[in-house]
Amino acid sequence: MEINYAKEIEILTRKLVSIPSVCESDGGESAVAGYIRDWFLQTDYFRKNRKQVKTFECVRGRQSTVAYIRGKGRKTVILMGHIDTVDIKDYGPVMDLATRPEKLIEGLKKHFTLSKDVLKDMDSGNYLFGRGALDMKGGVAAYMVIMKHFAEHPEELNGNLVMLCECDEEGNSQGIIRALDILKEIKDKEGFEYIACINGDYSTSDNNERYVYLGTVGKLLPCFAAIGRESHVGDPFSAFDPNLLISLVNRNMSLNMDLADTDTAGTAVPPISLKQADNKDSYTVQTALSAVAYFNYMIYHSSPDEVMKKCLKIGEESFREAGELLDRNYRIYCEKNGIAYKKKVCRPHVYSYADWNHMLEKVPGYTREMEAYSRKLLREDPKIDMRDYSYRMILHSYGFYDRKEPVLIVFFGSMFYSSIETKTGRLSEAVKEAVKEVNRKSKYDIRISNFYPYISDMSFMSSSFREKDILKMLKNTPYDIKYPYAAIRSIDVPVINIGTFGHDGHTYVERLQKDYSFNEMPSLVYNTIRNLFGKHPH
Repeated sequence: MEINYAKEIEILTRKLVSIPSVCESDGGESAVAGYIRDWFLQTDYFRKNRKQVKTFECVRGRQSTVAYIRGKGRKTVILMGHIDTVDIKDYGPVMDLATRPEKLIEGLKKHFTLSKDVLKDMDSGNYLFGRGALDMKGGVAAYMVIMKHFAEHPEELNGNLVMLCECDEEGNSQGIIRALDILKEIKDKEGFEYIACINGDYSTSDNNERYVYLGTVGKLLPCFAAIGRESHVGDPFSAFDPNLLISLVNRNMSLNMDLADTDTAGTAVPPISLKQADNKDSYTVQTALSAVAYFNYMIYHSSPDEVMKKCLKIGEESFREAGELLDRNYRIYCEKNGIAYKKKVCRPHVYSYADWNHMLEKVPGYTREMEAYSRKLLREDPKIDMRDYSYRMILHSYGFYDRKEPVLIVFFGSMFYSSIETKTGRLSEAVKEAVKEVNRKSKYDIRISNFYPYISDMSFMSSSFREKDILKMLKNTPYDIKYPYAAIRSIDVPVINIGTFGHDGHTYVERLQKDYSFNEMPSLVYNTIRNLFGKHPH
């Protein structure tokens, strides 16, 4: 069965895009949340049931919106999508047009040299450009209109629907973490039984294929802090350069397919470097004391502990390489200058943060001093980046290390995103049937794939890992992350992603393909919901 709301979804998408909502910006996310609440309240159903739609605060005054429809029985499907976007700075001279699709194409053509593919899409009339159009206000708009359809046709709804529009997905996922409590409140109040979650984030491809995803990939952020030995640049062989060590870590980690997680259906993308830097904040002729790097690491099945073990192995290999390079080049230098050569011995000292911290906790005064230093960092900068906090805590802890040898410490530097599989079960069957139905008339080849390939808030709707795995991970995380394991377990639903289609998300030529995103995609969601609930109340 098809629904036809393409025009309404496009109008609503353009409206949502026109409200700037860069993640962590002042008021932007709350403005979108408020607009969504007011939009729902314009419908007859929500005018009569005003308490079933509301905005709620998530983090530092930033808001999200939740709305729900009571149908028949207890079975309940959660629809979700995020309302924040990445920054607009990449639009450069046309930043003021980033949220004005009707003007943006003209501005992009005037100020940028664009690829043939982008120009072709512009001229086709089938693409909507603008920050957030693809990621993911188009998906949010489609789900809002689907909610409205079921509110107007209650005879089709043999269950209940909850729609969550959350902030901070592009940041630290505090929006979804707060929303877990709201979802539980609704569940307890209404007696709902959550049976599925459908997310509307975007996907892309270079061909005629369009994808629906069963489950989602997970993510860790392994970080490496190298503390070396300083020297004057005129005596470089007396130093142990942390930049050299971190560069070798980067070479051995980044794009290393041997580290990529695997599944019977495919292989995840390999780790990729997100940052590499030393601790020097001004120019001097002294070598650096420390350096840090961190890596995006996608997971299908690997536990945090398994990833840590792989990273420690990379650290050991990189440390040995750095020592061998130092010794070999020192020997060559001595030979060329007639200097007596004495072997440079540099044994690898590589620790997980948990082992490093456990070792130093035995030093008198360590725990008290580190607690005081932590309070100082948070007091001086309440918004401190958790990775910077972790790095500075490790540097400070080195003062308690009596051997003062070069070390490499591996830690986790961000919130944990769990992978989730939805290969079998009621939701899987419902979406497979929906794909068959829509494929009959679609000009696109709609396919089903495992694991949504991008990080998303779906990772907080369930967990593939035991609590002891999470607790072990948190011991390797210097920042006091409040991982909401109990709240996740209170919701604990299978997830799928049925989202918009387009190209170049997170870039200044981000664009949404209108015909698929406003026609087939909403029909896929609609049919999946209908298939989940069946023809009779449960």
